[in-house]
Amino acid sequence: MDDLVSICIPTFNGEKYLQEALESVKAQTYKNIEVVISDDRSSDNTLNICEKFKAEVSFPVSILSHIPAGIGANWNNSINKARGKYIKILFQDDVLEANCIEEMLNCLLKNKLHIVVSKRNIIDEDSLQITTGDWFEKYKDLQKPAGLPESDLFILSRKNLRDLDVKVYSAENIIGEPCASLFSKRLFEEVGPFSECYKQILDYAYWLRTLARYDIGILGEKLVKFRYHPQQASAVNLSKDLDEGHVLENILLCKFLFDIDLKSVIFLLKKRMPFFVKVAQMRYKLFP
Repeated sequence: MDDLVSICIPTFNGEKYLQEALESVKAQTYKNIEVVISDDRSSDNTLNICEKFKAEVSFPVSILSHIPAGIGANWNNSINKARGKYIKILFQDDVLEANCIEEMLNCLLKNKLHIVVSKRNIIDEDSLQITTGDWFEKYKDLQKPAGLPESDLFILSRKNLRDLDVKVYSAENIIGEPCASLFSKRLFEEVGPFSECYKQILDYAYWLRTLARYDIGILGEKLVKFRYHPQQASAVNLSKDLDEGHVLENILLCKFLFDIDLKSVIFLLKKRMPFFVKVAQMRYKLFP
């Protein structure tokens, strides 16, 4: 297990938390790594922190200047410039456990997968673990509400959707945040880049596109710390009531139509095309 892993870090004005993220990179037990930082023209101390980090470590660090074009474009830029066989995304406000890459890569290779995602702990602005609150109760475990079994490793395939709750997986990310994933560069080349036109669901839309081609390993161990704070992109988008759910419904209907049960198909059709479903009910007495 000596393949190069590229840790891709898209940044923008991240001085508040970036140092902690970079320290977690230094602490990795898996040593054959490179770091690719793609910066969206930060105006704070982000680049100075990155340059200092580069001078302190012995592994390769690339610091790229990127013209801002949305978060997806910055993610893609860092991955496109990566030389590693495997990609580990790390956001500037999140933290890796010391054994994160080693455990993820070992699982991926042992099970002949192209992507694995782990569970995660939730931390706050002060890096303290969050264990209470409405947001925590809703998102502390992304897989359980949809009906995925709890285990050390669950390998999710497209046909598993038939057994899961469509009301959950058509509306919520049941895979994980990008910081909780490790995937092969080959997967990225075959699935294609993250969509740059979405703001809130671009990660989950990508995981669904991935699931159409590859099984996804979901590790029960918590190998990352996901930081929840008011300034993060997802929190800002939620405060604006950004609704991109139709994108997920379209992907499910287009790519998984024959992998989900009839009841789930009807549920999705009613959400996407209520008028035509009503006409079909009246004309052909279809659908309860």
